[in-house]
Amino acid sequence: MKSRRLFRFALLGLVLTVVPSCGLSFRSAWKKPASNAGVSGKWEGTWLSTASGHTGKLRAVISEPAPLCCASKQQPQAVPHQFFYHCTWRGILSAAFKTTHLVVKKNNSTHTFKGDHKMPNWVGGLYHYEGTIKGDEFNACYESGLDRGTFTMKRVR
Repeated sequence: MKSRRLFRFALLGLVLTVVPSCGLSFRSAWKKPASNAGVSGKWEGTWLSTASGHTGKLRAVISEPAPLCCASKQQPQAVPHQFFYHCTWRGILSAAFKTTHLVVKKNNSTHTFKGDHKMPNWVGGLYHYEGTIKGDEFNACYESGLDRGTFTMKRVR
């Protein structure tokens, strides 16, 4: 009986240590000045799981792309951007993760993107993302082996 209590206490201690640290690097990225050119910049809104109905707050910092050496101006080219997401669930749990999405510029204010991100199997494994950014509106869908849903955000100025 004592070993079970000790295990629960250790597990609780681990959770209370790890959960708050999930967002430390994201908070640092969020505090830095960010460009609002194209898709780059800070975004905030919500996520919604259409599979379970769960929802929460969502923020993202999207980096500027690395310079391309041989870009063609005649044909739209997919350019990699790092998307750094931070999401909350039930106001208590949070997670932060980075992923690379390929972004295609459609016109001056519209971009599409897609990409994949490997998460642990217990949270769904491989996640696939596809979305559109039109001006200051960010809309995307995600899907994994365990979940699917939407991201809806607005640019933070």
